[in-house]
Amino acid sequence: MIFNDVICRTAETGSIAPDKNEIAARLGVPRGYQNNAIDRCLEELQHSAVYKYAYARLPLRLQDGICDLDFVKVRSRDLYANLSKGAGCREIVVMAVTLGAGVDRLLARCATQGQSKHFIMDALSSAAAEVLCDYAQSCICASECCHPRYSPGYGDLSIELQAPLLERLNAGRLLGITLNGAFLMSPVKSVTAIIGLE
Repeated sequence: MIFNDVICRTAETGSIAPDKNEIAARLGVPRGYQNNAIDRCLEELQHSAVYKYAYARLPLRLQDGICDLDFVKVRSRDLYANLSKGAGCREIVVMAVTLGAGVDRLLARCATQGQSKHFIMDALSSAAAEVLCDYAQSCICASECCHPRYSPGYGDLSIELQAPLLERLNAGRLLGITLNGAFLMSPVKSVTAIIGLE
């Protein structure tokens, strides 16, 4: 296995379709809904989104509560527990996904067109980002035993990890992702994660 290479991919739009049940749960509507406004928003989203992800497969060392992710050492009880359960992990995948700047522009337009449309579009784009994470993970880890994804900002894993993680993936150049002073990403519908491999 060759480490340290960053791989960047674009998913076909048709591969990233939020599940109707997930959409219903996010919007608080009944499953099996029939709603033209939601369907039109989903169509707009699919025209605006560019579904991209980048990842790197890296060695992992766990010792005395420290997760050595190869590019940074992190003290996090929660991440350590995630990566050490079962047979434990010796490798990780770090990944970033984004729907692209077009979705940010779409959300800004929707905000001027009314609260309900912005609410629907925001929920749909969040659902699409989750589907993209699942899609990327299934492509990256195809036949391997993967631990659940763990993202900066969850549990006791500091959101400040976003900075070195995005730098390691060269996400600014490859995905157009930047960070603000509060470590929040732009485009806003972007996600980073660490996946342990047994």
